[in-house]
Amino acid sequence: MKRNKKRWSVREQADLLKKLGEMMKNGYTLLDALKMLELQMNEKQRKDILMGMRKLTEGYPAFQVLNMISFHKDAVSIIYFAEKHGNLPFAFIQSGELLQRKIDQTEKMKKAAKYPTFLILTVCMITYIMKSAIVPQFSAIYHSMNVKTSFLTSFIFIFFDSFSIIFMLMVVSAIGMLVFYWYGFRKKSFEDQMAFLIRMPLIGRSVKLFNSYFLSLQLSNLLKSGMSIYDSLKAFENQPFIPFYQGEAKHFIKRLKQGEAIEVILNGRPFYEKDLSRAVAHGQLNGHLHRELYSYSQFILDRLEKKAEKWTAMLQPVIYGVTAVMILILYLSMLLPMYQMMNQL
Repeated sequence: MKRNKKRWSVREQADLLKKLGEMMKNGYTLLDALKMLELQMNEKQRKDILMGMRKLTEGYPAFQVLNMISFHKDAVSIIYFAEKHGNLPFAFIQSGELLQRKIDQTEKMKKAAKYPTFLILTVCMITYIMKSAIVPQFSAIYHSMNVKTSFLTSFIFIFFDSFSIIFMLMVVSAIGMLVFYWYGFRKKSFEDQMAFLIRMPLIGRSVKLFNSYFLSLQLSNLLKSGMSIYDSLKAFENQPFIPFYQGEAKHFIKRLKQGEAIEVILNGRPFYEKDLSRAVAHGQLNGHLHRELYSYSQFILDRLEKKAEKWTAMLQPVIYGVTAVMILILYLSMLLPMYQMMNQL
């Protein structure tokens, strides 16, 4: 289905979804809630709302309407599953809160990196000026006076001489990663893409946590509505928004038909936390699988938030440390040559 050009920021999407959910919980129909919220939108967004209302009256499901106006795929997929299990108001609130968490985490990272990044850019500019104007003067003086440089002074001169090479290597590395993404990563199957992501040193664990959170939460909602595990997996297989879960659902269904238990299948998949299979096994034993999966999803969400806070807390000291080292090198590059020349006069 053709998607409109994106007119909604992630924050605006989160606000709209949460308001829709709250209004529907208070007795509004989806169309009545949209009519009320449409009055508060700008002209372009109002066009999207009116188009969405028209599509809803024509029989289009809510998730397709959201997809047509380019809402975030995570939110669209949650609404898709909600139309399977029937709790649409809860799903609107849930999807809005998920987008809000993404915004909050991104803003924390930006806030942590803003001032240190400014410092690094300033130091890089000063380093370039030093390399272009000041270091060559010191080098010429050493050469004309036939003064032997110390090891540390020689290292500083080599550092400035290599600055352009280091910068070019960074540019080439960035271009190489873009080329790999466009002509390598994007050509892989969705399963191979996910396998590559979970092997990455810094983000792999977070990807596994999010996979476990999303799968457990949506399975919980589907099972709570009375669907069987098989029917729930068929819902995952039929959703068009996250191809990775389509492939996973097909794999699960195939092995279920072969007589394997769902917890055994999960335990053998590398894309999820190992304790997900234990949560499923415990839920199967006590007959409350949907409750166990929901509780597990909330534990995973808490771990995701703590991991984001940990990385945010680590980001500033690392950037400040790099900045301090660069400032120290600049400081030594100005003082050491002068002290050495004064000692040899």
